[in-house]
Amino acid sequence: MLEEMIMEVAKKKAELEEKVKALEEEKARLLAEIETLKAIPEMEAKISALEAEIAKLKEEKKALEEKVTPPPCEAAPAEAPVPVEAPAPAEAPAPAEEKPCE
Repeated sequence: MLEEMIMEVAKKKAELEEKVKALEEEKARLLAEIETLKAIPEMEAKISALEAEIAKLKEEKKALEEKVTPPPCEAAPAEAPVPVEAPAPAEAPAPAEEKPCE
């Protein structure tokens, strides 16, 4: 009878050890999943910050390019046709002298 009790206790111990091992594995898996899930909001926040920074840099680049490159209407005056001076407008003819009426 003592042997049966010892065998039963040994069997129970083995079952408990298996259960402990399974629970420890599940705990490790859950901790890994939690770390992965925690990383998602952090990555989303980083993405958002990077997108905002990129938009700001694009605006700055555009502003700098506008300062460096004149608008098309002001581009290279040498290429624009040189206006030819029109002859001075002819003076309006002097009004005819009035002759006294007879």
